[in-house]
Amino acid sequence: MLPIRIIAIPTEVAEAVRVTLRAPVYGFPAHAELATDDAPCRHCLRTIVAGKDRRILFTYNRFNGVETLPQPGPVYVHADACRGYSEAAGFPEELRGSPRTVEAYARGRRLLAQEYVAHGNFEPVIEKLLANPGADYLQIHSTTAGCFTFRIERGATK
Repeated sequence: MLPIRIIAIPTEVAEAVRVTLRAPVYGFPAHAELATDDAPCRHCLRTIVAGKDRRILFTYNRFNGVETLPQPGPVYVHADACRGYSEAAGFPEELRGSPRTVEAYARGRRLLAQEYVAHGNFEPVIEKLLANPGADYLQIHSTTAGCFTFRIERGATK
């Protein structure tokens, strides 16, 4: 497997949303509630458990940090502080059980390919899409809800 980096929402963004209850950049109000269904936190990439955890819904630009043209959409984070996902931890185990869409992008927000994974075996799809030299990064989305989950970039080779 190629070395990869998993890029979740930055800690500074999650913390700012928790403090201000406002979306970064846009200033739209964020909504805090007790989770009514299970969904991944976009910061720690662990499950926000329905009926147990509080979550915050806010608008986030899924191309933050990689493209100048934004594409905002809804995402969740835990309402309470959580540890950011390690870039070197590989594909998040808690997300293997839900269908995800993997999209390969070239700079300029140009979509090159899209694959649907329902069986939890993401590594062959990631490897295939990153084998394209024109692919600069991948984005992972919920296949059922369509919302952004995290980004994958090539890791450093030794």
